[in-house]
Amino acid sequence: MKLLGAMLLTAAGLLAGLAAAGELRSRAARREELARMLERMEFELGRFATPLPALFERLSGQLTGDARLLCGHMSAALADLGGRTAEELWTEAVAFLPGPEREALLPLGQVLGRYGAEEQLAALAACRARMLEAAEDARRDLRERGRMAVGIGAAGAAALAVLLL
Repeated sequence: MKLLGAMLLTAAGLLAGLAAAGELRSRAARREELARMLERMEFELGRFATPLPALFERLSGQLTGDARLLCGHMSAALADLGGRTAEELWTEAVAFLPGPEREALLPLGQVLGRYGAEEQLAALAACRARMLEAAEDARRDLRERGRMAVGIGAAGAAALAVLLL
């Protein structure tokens, strides 16, 4: 019975480590998808001068994850402005994102729908560069800390199991 408990404790530690590594992987994927969103926004605005409501509606159908939620929120909010500015809507839309992603996207709200195409494209390019850098940081964290999290979780739980035996 004690052996079964020790095995279950070790498995729980391993699962905790895997969950931590999964969070690191999820962070990288979220940032990559947000960078794709910004790239598509650049393309649509630069190539076709797509109006923001149509742009966000189109992107909400093409993207996944948090990028899809963000575009869907913006699409719905732009359909019913209620006297609010695009910047206010953008600030509300990015509020659900974790800190680094939110901070990278927030400055974009000051430019979208407010300035000419060149300024908007420059802001999108700068924002995309920040997001790609953040995605690379997350991938580096995953490489450096992902295996370590799994190993520490399993080893720590195994050590605890030995102590309890």
